[in-house]
Parts: sequence; C-alpha cells; structure tokens
Amino acid sequence: MKIKCIPYPSSSLSSFLRESAWEGKGLGLYPFEGVTANSAQVKENVQGQFDLLQRQTLQQVLREQLGGHIGALQRTNIDLLTEPNAFTVVTGQQIHIGLGPAYVLYKIASTIHWANQLKLQYPKDHFIPVFWMASEDHDVAEIDHVVLNQDRYQWDLPWSTSVGDMPTESLSGLFDWLTDKLGKTPQALERIDQARAYYLKPQATLASATAQWVSELFAEFGLLVLDPRDLRLKKQARSLFEQALFSEALHHTLQNGTKALKEAKQTPPAHVGTSLVFWVDGERRSRIEPTEEGFQTADGALQWSKEDMREILQGDGIAHLSANVLLRPLYQQCVLPCVAYVAGPSEYLYWLQTAQAFEQAKLSAPQLLHRKGGVVLTPSQQKKIDRLGIQVQDCFLGVEGVKDLVVQRLVGENAVLKTVDTVTATLQEQLQVLYQWKSPGLSESKKEIDAFLKWQKKLGKAATEAYLESQFSADAWQSTAQLIESQFSSAHPQERSLFWIQHWILYGDEWISALCSADDYSPDAAFGVVEL
Repeated sequence: MKIKCIPYPSSSLSSFLRESAWEGKGLGLYPFEGVTANSAQVKENVQGQFDLLQRQTLQQVLREQLGGHIGALQRTNIDLLTEPNAFTVVTGQQIHIGLGPAYVLYKIASTIHWANQLKLQYPKDHFIPVFWMASEDHDVAEIDHVVLNQDRYQWDLPWSTSVGDMPTESLSGLFDWLTDKLGKTPQALERIDQARAYYLKPQATLASATAQWVSELFAEFGLLVLDPRDLRLKKQARSLFEQALFSEALHHTLQNGTKALKEAKQTPPAHVGTSLVFWVDGERRSRIEPTEEGFQTADGALQWSKEDMREILQGDGIAHLSANVLLRPLYQQCVLPCVAYVAGPSEYLYWLQTAQAFEQAKLSAPQLLHRKGGVVLTPSQQKKIDRLGIQVQDCFLGVEGVKDLVVQRLVGENAVLKTVDTVTATLQEQLQVLYQWKSPGLSESKKEIDAFLKWQKKLGKAATEAYLESQFSADAWQSTAQLIESQFSSAHPQERSLFWIQHWILYGDEWISALCSADDYSPDAAFGVVEL
C-alpha cells in the first residue's frame, strides 16, 4: 500500500480554482479562501458567534444520532463540543448507495487532513472533522446506482422527497450483484456481508445506513456524521429561514455574488431564483414560492398565508423547511462552530456566490478549501506503467506526452517528430514570405502545405506508435495507452467514475486509513496516486 502525494497536474483543475484553493491567490470573492487564509480570524469570529446553548444542542443531537456506533475518539470529540475552543472542519455530500464515487472519500480524507493541520497550528484548540449528510436532497438519479467496470446496478425505487428517508430493505439485490462481481475471496464476502447488514437492518433508511457505515469506517480519525434534518437544529436557524422567506436582502446578495463570479469568467453552478427554501414532507420536496397572498409550493399543492408561515417558523413545523443549495452553507453556520469547509469543484464555485450573504445574515464565514483528489491503481495497472519505465505521475501528461517520454528514454530525441516540427517551421516561414509579397499563389500554397503537414504529422505519430508497439508488443502498448486515457483523464477524472466500495471490498480498510493519516495540506500534497 503506497500513497504518492504529488502536485495537482496543471490540466486537472481550472487555474482559477487551483490558484485560489491551493496557492492562496483568491480573487476577492470570498473572505477566507484557500490554505493561506487567516484561520485565526475565522476562529475568533466563530467563537464569538457560537454560544454554549448551541453547542449543547449540537452535542445532544450527535449523541442521539450516532448512538453506540462510535469509537473512543468520536466520543471524545462529541464531549469536547461544549468547549469554547472546539471547532469543526466540515465537508458534505448527497448520500449515495455504496457511499458513492471515490471523490467522496477524498473529501472526507481532506477534511480529516485539514483538522490535523489546524491542530498543529493551534495545539491548544480542538478541531473536529464532520461529514454533513445531505439527506434532504431529492435528486434520486444522482444516488441510485453503483458502477463497477462499466457494469451498473440500478436501484429502482420511486421517490420524490428527501433521499435520507428512502427505505433500504429493497437493496438485497445490490449485495447479490456485488457478490457475483467481487466475492471471490472470504475477505471480500465478509465485507459484502458487513455492508449488507447496514442496509438491510430492520427499519433502515439510506441516512441511517450511511451514517453508521461512514461513522465506523472513520472512527479512528474521530469523524462525526451529522444528519442536519433534526428539529432542534432547524430551530437554531429560525432567523435565517425567516430572512430567506420574508426579506429580499439575501436574494440580492446572492445575485451580487453570482454577478461577481461571472465577471471572473466563471460559470455560476447555482441559479438564484425566487426561492431559497424548500418544503419537505413525506410526499415532496418542493420550492416555496412567494405569492401575493403569501406562499405556495412550486407544484401548487400547498399554500400558506404570511401569518401561517410565521406560525410554522415559530413552531415544530419549521422541521419541514429545507435550505436550497445556496442557503445550505449559511444553515451550516447556524448549527456548527465550523471554521473550514472542504468543497469539490462545483461546490467551491457556488460557495463563492455566498460571501455577501454570510455578511447579510450576520453569520461567520468559514475558511473555504478545495478538496484533494487522486487516482487509484491496482497492482496489475501499476505493472503496466512500470514496464514503460516512467513515473506514475507522468501519466497525467496523457498518451501523447507519455509517448514522448518513453521514446526519449529508449532512443533519446524523437527524430521523426522533430523533423516534422522542423519542416513545419520552414514551410510556415515560406507562407509568411508569400503573405508579405501578396503573392497570388498564397492561397493554393497554404492549402497544399496544410495537407502536406497534416499527412506528415499523421505519419510521425503512426511511426512512433509502431515503434512503441515493437518494443512492448502491440497489445501491451495499447492496453497501457487505454489505461492512461481512462484513469488519468483530466476531462473525465477517475474519482468521479470509480466507486470506492469496489476497492474497499477487495482491499479492506487499509488504503482508506492510509489516505486519512497525513496532516499536510500544501499544494504539493494532493493524494495523487494510491497504489493498492
């Protein structure tokens, strides 16, 4: 088991995110952005806004939700929550059967890393990693499947409200499928049975199964798992929900944040509509839209006067109110003493839309960090790369870049492609002269030269390919090239398609523990490559 920490390749993230998240060069859209942000100021702000009653409520909720499924460090962290110098480092994710693609693991591990890093900076304080289950989301299509090597298991359960409430008793077929695909050893079968027990437990839901599994997987690192739907937490956010429903100020600040993001030449991932709040019940999760008389759900099924809605805000009915994607960061700060949030690429961008909203709602904004990422390699995949005599991180250069490296290692400079480059430069000079002379033959010359150069480049690439196939065999080279394209693609990163339950079943907890053990969050310490 090896974890190679390497810098993110230049093509893997936009320069905008890479600079602001990893090198501290934010664009001024968010007050505490990146690893070099003023975390001491964030700590001071959070400590001043999160009081003892809020801490006691959070402590009680976590104790009840996690029950007996906690380890010693998790129990200690819950006990510490009432201390004024205890803070949380948070990441969140819509809960997914099988726990989802690998990037979910990287988000959790990154959160643990940053908590460790803060502890080194401020040894007298406590930093508790928290996984926020987005159990109120209702986009079932995002979470109802598991994919193993292009083979897909589909959970067909009609559902239109919070995914956290989805009963998992119908998922027995998932574990039969996993057994058929991966159950080749006693250890793999044991782990499949372990996962089966979470989901097929009597009265289990997607939220309860996810909470228990994640809590037990990361117990040794003190990770706490929170389901934010608790009524007591919603009551702590009463003022926020009231602003979102009865005032336009939050909408205006979010619109300003969206405009600023567009001016930074980034596409805002979240739309600022007329509604920031959903109504959630056993049948629906539907936007609450304003009307002349008061409010209604977007589907028109439910209506309220303004007086009705104020009564809901003051009573237990507030449990039915759910923050939308842009209000969720603010709801988080109402219920957690959070000093840092670890986000994926899309999350990172929509958090940049929220900076002014934090100020308007009189909430402390946490530090915003981009998660780490990486590629998992099996032993057989590692052998393919080793045969080429290159480093694993070289694969991020893509197939063409790897070709150049391998040829350079074998014969030095690629004379064929160098000749093509020389001919190209010479002919381009010739065209430039014809252009300056305003030669009548310029158009025809350009057409013929373009066709000739296209053919030469094609010939050079084909010759290089044939040479590599002669050195490694056609099958070996093509197999390795396919590996590079599929696992090291910037456009389609492995971490979004690899479901980490696959490698957990095959290899157990060791590689997960290895990922979570570091405390370095520098730009040169992305997970890079996990060699199983």
